[in-house]
Amino acid sequence: MNFNRREMMKRALVAGSFLGMGGFVFADQKKFTYQVGAWMNGLSAFDRAKKSGLDTVQMSFPFKEGGDADFRSPEVCRKFVERSKEIGIPISSLALADFNGNPLWLIEDAEQRVSACIDAMVRLGVKAVLVPFFGKAVLNEEERFKITIERIKRLAPKAKDAGVILAIESTLDSAGHLRIINEVDSPAVQVFYDPGNMIRNFGDTDGICADIRRLKGLIAAVHAKDSTLLGEGKIDYKKILDTYREIGFFGPQILEGSKGKGIDMNESNRRNAIYLRSI
Repeated sequence: MNFNRREMMKRALVAGSFLGMGGFVFADQKKFTYQVGAWMNGLSAFDRAKKSGLDTVQMSFPFKEGGDADFRSPEVCRKFVERSKEIGIPISSLALADFNGNPLWLIEDAEQRVSACIDAMVRLGVKAVLVPFFGKAVLNEEERFKITIERIKRLAPKAKDAGVILAIESTLDSAGHLRIINEVDSPAVQVFYDPGNMIRNFGDTDGICADIRRLKGLIAAVHAKDSTLLGEGKIDYKKILDTYREIGFFGPQILEGSKGKGIDMNESNRRNAIYLRSI
């Protein structure tokens, strides 16, 4: 199906209510300052984020069971929620990162893993999970597309009932993402957008911004990434953030990589956060 304007607005409103973006209440959207987080793991992530001046974190849902960060365990979730509240750094999203090497369209227990992640999201109070398709998992064959759509279609009702979003991140442009979203046909399936991936598709920031506009109302979360510190690489993040404001996306900018030469990741995160808040 193809979305008309009314359907797009309906889905945008649902996404806003799921993610708490508040994208429809800002009096002056052009002046909106984005929160900034980073992809970090472990109980110490909250302290590291605080030290770097970040507002939030993204964390991985582990592939292997067991360990002190296995969110399948209610007790582990309780410890992370308590530490999050103590430090004042929320978890904005999870990530099923191991699907890159163990593709959702390939492994037999993929749906059970996503289902377990949805349960964990409810316990943690997290509203979006990154479902990736890179490396071995890239969606470059029709059969992979079909299996992916079939499996996500079966998972979408549980995600919707839980009030969470399965956010696809891949090498696909908006047309490829829209194909999946249209065929699954659920407000619980949207996009985790990363300009750092899309620069390979479009070559410049203007092409990325046009792609973002085509996904208005369907972006659940985003990464902020470049080959070096933001503002010093290939991507014009002022244009990117202005485009997000234009389409009504106000979720946090989640840093991934973007490490400066000669400085560590914590300092890179600190500088990147300052830069993003300045634009």
